[in-house]
Amino acid sequence: MKQDCTVSQSTADETKCFQTSESNEFPKGTHVSEPDKQTGSAIKKHPQANGETETKKDDCTSWSYLFVHNQKVKSIEEQLKKDGVTHFVHKTIKYVPRHRNRGGMCEVETPSVSGLIFLQGDPEKLQDYLDQNVKPYRLCKNCSTWKVATIPCIQMEPFMRVAETEPERLRFLLRPFVYYSKNRTKLRIVTGKYAGLEGYVIRIARDRKLVMDVGGMAVALSGIHAERFEEVNKNEADKKERELFHKRNLQERNAFIDRYFHRVKTAQEVSAQVENIEILRLQTLADVRDKKLDLKDAFATFYFMIEEIGYYYAPFIDSFSNELSPIFEAGRTVMEELQNVITKFKNSNKELHDRCETEFEALQTNYGYLFEF
Repeated sequence: MKQDCTVSQSTADETKCFQTSESNEFPKGTHVSEPDKQTGSAIKKHPQANGETETKKDDCTSWSYLFVHNQKVKSIEEQLKKDGVTHFVHKTIKYVPRHRNRGGMCEVETPSVSGLIFLQGDPEKLQDYLDQNVKPYRLCKNCSTWKVATIPCIQMEPFMRVAETEPERLRFLLRPFVYYSKNRTKLRIVTGKYAGLEGYVIRIARDRKLVMDVGGMAVALSGIHAERFEEVNKNEADKKERELFHKRNLQERNAFIDRYFHRVKTAQEVSAQVENIEILRLQTLADVRDKKLDLKDAFATFYFMIEEIGYYYAPFIDSFSNELSPIFEAGRTVMEELQNVITKFKNSNKELHDRCETEFEALQTNYGYLFEF
């Protein structure tokens, strides 16, 4: 999903204009202010939420999110409203020409990130609800923890408040939040109405922004120049974030695939990993050809292979992008196989096609940047 052009101008590829903030380290407890003039997007955005963005603190539960097919967002929103499920969709208002014989412009409201819907509630209960009412979608996982992504209310409420009052300050980034955590100091805003928001101050498009974690996704907040910051306790706050590998309870088939992936330290190990990816790809295609595997399972296999590449090698892309490039090149081939499977579903199974297309867009959101070199 090329969010910087096909979805909305509110989402952009920051890799083309990415620069590290001038200072990555601050003395503990130091307040930092930005005197520069505020800059921001001219795009007018509009949030969509079920009810008020504020929730009672005593009843506050975490938020999760899922990706659905972009054509089904409206109908699913209506279903959620009908069932009283608290949800939020960040939307953008675009101005497009009216009918060519009438002239003028009209407003068209679209999700800022195609098919992205936030839901409030216990993840297990939300998934049960989806299984019964919004099949076949599943809550997204945080690509840095491998668990269902959860967003605390204390973090989600300011995010929705910004989206409602000053939406032009928000910008969804292509890379996951874990990408920005290396060699940087996490800061917390201590002044203004958005006090308490945490993230990394990074220069993007010649403007300093606070890059925040929203369920593993990275969202940049502009207009922070006049705010004061304090350093978050690195020993406590960043310990879990910086942990590269997590214990995973893999299903039998995924555990089998996982045996073909390993950490690499030498060029020889990189070559061996590329060979393993190619072996898995060719074997999967052969199993489909011999009818040992259906296309649905083939899609799941290729999908997990991309997740494996992200799990093992994404944390090192900054330091060893050249050394790891053969692995990411092999990953591009797997991404092409995913697209081929989706194309085959287009005429044979419309529902499965839409589901796989949505999952592929979510995969691109989390890992697409790995294969753009």
